[in-house]
Amino acid sequence: MISNAYRNFAFDTIEEIARSTSLPQVSETFAAALNKLGFTAMGINGLPRPENGADPVILTEYAPDGFRNMYIHEQFYLDDHICTHARAALEPFRYSDAPYNQAQARGHQRFMQALRSHGMAKGAIVPVGRSANVPACVWLAGEDPELHDDAMRAIQLTGLFAASKACALSLSLHENSPLLTAREREVLAWAAQGKSSWEIGQILNIAKRTVDEHGQIAARKLGAANRTQAVALALLKQLIEF
Repeated sequence: MISNAYRNFAFDTIEEIARSTSLPQVSETFAAALNKLGFTAMGINGLPRPENGADPVILTEYAPDGFRNMYIHEQFYLDDHICTHARAALEPFRYSDAPYNQAQARGHQRFMQALRSHGMAKGAIVPVGRSANVPACVWLAGEDPELHDDAMRAIQLTGLFAASKACALSLSLHENSPLLTAREREVLAWAAQGKSSWEIGQILNIAKRTVDEHGQIAARKLGAANRTQAVALALLKQLIEF
């Protein structure tokens, strides 16, 4: 049974998140609460399969500067054993519980060193089911956060609620958004497969600048901060498919 202190923490956090009216507010509120448990980074992500060349699509995220760009540039989604386990997991787990293929030990060590360099060596995953047929999770990380059983139960309660609130806000926000053009959907669909602007241009036989323009217009229509978030929202709205 969860102790009173962590039960109160969970209920207070849920109450604050419930008052959020935007995705950034959900992220800021959740991150501030998690900081009390020693977590310094968090995200609510979709988890497309790595063989598609796609990095995790982001619904909302609070992470150290440079981490996400490094994750994509270094193609850590190919070595990320934590995300691999999260795709199949039904229950919350600690990073240290995630198994990895010994044949990929070098990639595993490289990935873990990257996490340590960003103060994210320890953490937890809360699976949140599937949206648009893509596994999703809440991830939390820090240098030495609380990961004992009571903390994990509180993390599960608050994480599931934060994910539900974030998803509801994103869907509600874009219910009346303009329809994406066929070309805008094509650009986002290829971006979801991990293709760069140059690669998408080659596939669609258009200039890289034109690809970027379509991505920017689609992001504005969806109210997204960047193309990665636009992909996540398009998947949630089922405007594109894998």
